Amino acid sequence: MNRRTAAVALASLAAGALLTTCSAPPEARVTPLRGINLAGAEFGHDKPGFSCAEPGVYGKDWTYPSESTVAYFARHGLRLFRLPFRWERIQPALGCDLDPSEMRRLARFLDLARSYDCRVILDLHNYGRYALPTSGTTREFVIDEFSGDRAPVTSADFAHLWQRLAGAFKDHRALHGYGLMNEPHDMGASDWKAISQAAVDAIRAFDLGTAIYVAGLEWSTSSRWTAVNGPTAWIRDPSGNTVYEAHCYFDEDGSGRYQQSIQDELRKDPRLLDRGVARLEEFSGWCERNGVRGFIGEYGVPRDEPRWHEALTRFLARVDERGLESTCWAAGEWWGDYPLSVQPGHAFVTDSPLLPRIKRRAQPR
Repeated sequence: MNRRTAAVALASLAAGALLTTCSAPPEARVTPLRGINLAGAEFGHDKPGFSCAEPGVYGKDWTYPSESTVAYFARHGLRLFRLPFRWERIQPALGCDLDPSEMRRLARFLDLARSYDCRVILDLHNYGRYALPTSGTTREFVIDEFSGDRAPVTSADFAHLWQRLAGAFKDHRALHGYGLMNEPHDMGASDWKAISQAAVDAIRAFDLGTAIYVAGLEWSTSSRWTAVNGPTAWIRDPSGNTVYEAHCYFDEDGSGRYQQSIQDELRKDPRLLDRGVARLEEFSGWCERNGVRGFIGEYGVPRDEPRWHEALTRFLARVDERGLESTCWAAGEWWGDYPLSVQPGHAFVTDSPLLPRIKRRAQPR
């Protein structure tokens, strides 16, 4: 057995052991990790003109989580971080070198997480797109979407990015996984399954061990998972270490905007407090039928409405029963009065009222 074959075999055995969280009896299951999305490095992409040529100014338009934030959540046992960042900033020219300054920021965050015994999922927060300056304006091009006689952004570009990132970070002890793409949606004729497979192939040429997190189409919505993505898992991974990522919010349209009052929501749906549990079942059942691992990359409720908190408690109990890792949306120093924020207030002294619902008394390390 050569070195590559041995590495694949070992990775497959490790992945098989992890699969027992979904199939083993409750008393034999490993408690799945819970964690937090630490937002900030993806901020500023909605400003006019944002593109690879105009990515904004670091410290003004985007930021990375501080040591205080990392230390705070580590102290509360939430040691899995999903870190959103933008493709245009990490790679300003498609198919070319990665930006040294942004790579240093990413590396510093991984080092910081490691110093607090935390793990990081690198989350490319681009929705299946890349923003390019075009004819005096800016346009987001879907991967493999044709404009005229060519596709300005291709699956080969996407694969190249992940190959470079894997080459840079594969041995970092804080790295938990590669999150290929946040919430791909409205991709037209582009084939997300082929696009994501190309990225998996590129990563595995450099890294046979690290988990790869693959989102579902149409915002990764858990309740529509099979209808949107089909009945079968699609990634061929020689390491058997792919994790499928879904998102789950509890408001009526599942967007996470929570635009209606909870009184109006309850009037329409008396079973509202179990809505999150019901929306989880579609995705968790798909994972079980396909014998694959699942991850809830985003969930969240308004922090100032206790009735939503009860729905969250029921949801997380079922997430644990199903053996799914999860990361709450979201923390980060720049959220301000964002209603779903779980960032502590008053110099890290005041906890979010959501924190006791999210954390456990004893968290795996």
